[in-house]
Amino acid sequence: MADPAAGAPGDEVTSSSDSPGVTSSDGVHDAAAAADGSDDAAAPDGSEGDVPEVAEAPPAGEQPAKEQVVGPTGFPRLETETVEKFGRPMRLFPVAVSAEAMALAWANQEDAPSGATVVVDHEIRPSGLHGRMWNVPAVDTLACSVVLRPALKMEDADSSWLVGAWAAAEGAEKASGRELATWWPDAVVDATTREQVSAVRAEIQLGPGRVKSVVLTLRFDLPGLGLDASRKDDLLEAVMQAMDTAREELDGGTIGAVYEQRCALLGNRLMIRLLPKGETRGTARRIDRGARLELESPSGLVEKITVDQVRDMKIV
Repeated sequence: MADPAAGAPGDEVTSSSDSPGVTSSDGVHDAAAAADGSDDAAAPDGSEGDVPEVAEAPPAGEQPAKEQVVGPTGFPRLETETVEKFGRPMRLFPVAVSAEAMALAWANQEDAPSGATVVVDHEIRPSGLHGRMWNVPAVDTLACSVVLRPALKMEDADSSWLVGAWAAAEGAEKASGRELATWWPDAVVDATTREQVSAVRAEIQLGPGRVKSVVLTLRFDLPGLGLDASRKDDLLEAVMQAMDTAREELDGGTIGAVYEQRCALLGNRLMIRLLPKGETRGTARRIDRGARLELESPSGLVEKITVDQVRDMKIV
């Protein structure tokens, strides 16, 4: 698309610069001046030659504008401050595309350490599993993303989903005082009403034969937890503490077991619509350490369903 500032085709483009080799405001190009660097304009004292430009001082009380740092894309690079909070490096943004996007950039471009956390007050595109949007207003949401660098084999990479969901449930329960449960694969619900109060997403980056990094994104419905915006920091601190415990469970190979203890989905008969197509039915029996749901058919046949296979599901 043409730049509107460039003018319509055929319009005369002018410049306010009288420097050699630049078209002047009257459209005339001085070839001789461009060749020898001379300028016909006289200096204020009557002498010939270029008049040095004097930068205007900023108005009293104002600081000079900072020079923008331009990134490789040609756009100004965002100056980001990293603070130490709740025992981890943290970056806080009033607005961003998403917490996940900012954490991924930190992890991939700046080698963010395990535990590094991003908090965004207003996400432009808060998407979760398979692009599902988080529909709670930003003012009622706590959105954060945590970088992990777990020692995981590729086949166990999806266990990261369990880490995020368990930490979300554990931390939110501590901060709110409400009994919460996990709801495989990506939700946390009120244990009594089964209303969703949190959603989790894991973005897994793979290296040669191993997991390179994971960005876990957690979003919380503050009113759903009975919390107002003034309790965001309390909730964030509780979730960060729970995340540290969940990482220890992951390292110890016990994350599947502790997740199962909180999972309200188990024991229910389900109908699951699959990706790219098809559906399956059975009773949810257990979650293995790779975050696969074991679904048992009436004949006793057990089918393992991965996180990426689930389009949607319902209790039948």
